[in-house]
Amino acid sequence: MRRLSRCLGLSAALALTGLAVTACGGGAEAEERPAKSSVSKPPASAAPVSEKPAPPAVMLTDAAKAVRPEIAPAGGETVGVGQPIAIVFKQQKVAKELRAGIEGRLKVSTSPKIAGAWHWNESKGDTRVHFRPEKYWPAGTKVTLDAKLGGVKLAEGTAAVGNRTISFTIGDSMVNTVDLKTHRMTVVRNGTTLRTIAISGGDEGKGFGTRAGVKTILAKEGRVVMDSLSIGIPRNHPDGFYGSYDYSMRETISGEYVHAAPDNAESFGKENVSHGCIGMSTDDAKWLYGLSRKGDVVQVVGSGKPKPMDHFGNGYGDWNLTWQQWLEGSALGLRSGG
Repeated sequence: MRRLSRCLGLSAALALTGLAVTACGGGAEAEERPAKSSVSKPPASAAPVSEKPAPPAVMLTDAAKAVRPEIAPAGGETVGVGQPIAIVFKQQKVAKELRAGIEGRLKVSTSPKIAGAWHWNESKGDTRVHFRPEKYWPAGTKVTLDAKLGGVKLAEGTAAVGNRTISFTIGDSMVNTVDLKTHRMTVVRNGTTLRTIAISGGDEGKGFGTRAGVKTILAKEGRVVMDSLSIGIPRNHPDGFYGSYDYSMRETISGEYVHAAPDNAESFGKENVSHGCIGMSTDDAKWLYGLSRKGDVVQVVGSGKPKPMDHFGNGYGDWNLTWQQWLEGSALGLRSGG
């Protein structure tokens, strides 16, 4: 019996997305589907940027409700080139007329100077505002977010609490391209191809296709228990499975992982048989796990029946928006990064 991979468990670091874990490649449906994917590449040197002045934020004293925003990544972390700055106001709408003032209280400084922009999104009761450059962060960039949100009005009777300053570093560039047609993953580190790995992706014929487009590694979770009962498939069904899988790295909240899948060894490089995860040999998975970190890029191409990666709410699908689409979701537009 061929075993299809499904992943359980939710890292605390993923709470920012606000979604429960469901099926590998299933569960959380896209809140919005991109009309066209935009693949970002390493940035060229930035041109001078003139920032649009921010209006004063509306302050609210003695608010009836106080919301502490959740922020990722954490201070002191080293993350991959695809990691956005993510601020989430859990179960809270943020009035659109207040967003420009709020963006003005979110100062992003980088060394070297890299321009970027904020983008707002509402889904499942949460309001998110993410910051990213036009293209992936350059390796080695130092980033500081100075979020002066304490007392800022979010909505009628509601204010944010807590000023926070968070600094993090962008590590080596790791861009992994998964081709579902050739059943290969190409691992490129700092512009050099290190290895091409034989893989097996999601079985599109059974509706379990791997989400297409650009994703990032959300967490390195190591050994993960995968159980078909979690998606309503009995373990003794031909598509059922139960077991622990090593070197697992999460890509989506709904359960897509890159991981070792030795029970699918006969399919590597030949066919896609999983429920959406990217499986490979234990040796390859161990090697990749050792090189990887949160925020590394996983780009999925070659799907016969594309199921686009969610833009928000199921991990970081930020890079599937064109730069123009990204700017359209900002209240102030381009910020200098200085």
